[in-house]
Amino acid sequence: MTVEAKTLLWSQSSSAPLLEQFMFKDDAADTLIVGTGHFKTGQRMPAEGCSTYGMREISVILEGAIETTVGDHKVVLRAGDIVTIPANSLQFSHFLEDTKLVYIFFGPRKLAD
Repeated sequence: MTVEAKTLLWSQSSSAPLLEQFMFKDDAADTLIVGTGHFKTGQRMPAEGCSTYGMREISVILEGAIETTVGDHKVVLRAGDIVTIPANSLQFSHFLEDTKLVYIFFGPRKLAD
């Protein structure tokens, strides 16, 4: 078993605000993806419509504020908040302030070898 360590990096592009940091695959478990997001005030993710991910999402808000809509449920998240969103949920977010977050996706996922 090898230990992996990284310093978190942040995207400098508002058109590509998410930056995947780690991806782990373990044949005895499922997949875990860890990344960062750096969004500007007024930005929307996705730019139009809704997104959905085939894995459960957990996001930790480090700085800023977000209004996130998942299905019919809307929540405002601020620095220090943690949110979890079930796999395959329709969602979108409006960024109320410049925001940095760490996201984790986990669950079954077929990865390219």
